[in-house]
Amino acid sequence: MSMTTFAIPPAVARLCEAELLSRLPQLKAAIGSAEFSAAREHAHALKGMAANFGLRDLAQALAGLEDAARDHSWPLDGRLAAVERAVGPALAALSTRH
Repeated sequence: MSMTTFAIPPAVARLCEAELLSRLPQLKAAIGSAEFSAAREHAHALKGMAANFGLRDLAQALAGLEDAARDHSWPLDGRLAAVERAVGPALAALSTRH
């Protein structure tokens, strides 16, 4: 199955970048205070956004974090570290789109 690539308008790429930078600290705070529901919600929202923008590594890392939060698999440090490793390349990919 072939995938169709599409151009993302620069303004939309900037919005995605801003959302990621805004929600990531909230996700970390939820994990830090063991708020399962909030951590899952932030991971889910960011996962959807990442998937929609073709940021596969970030989406996969967030999916793992979301699943672990849903199952109350604490601590989430390893899952969060995977997300943090994927953020830099995701931001770099977004910056090439604007």
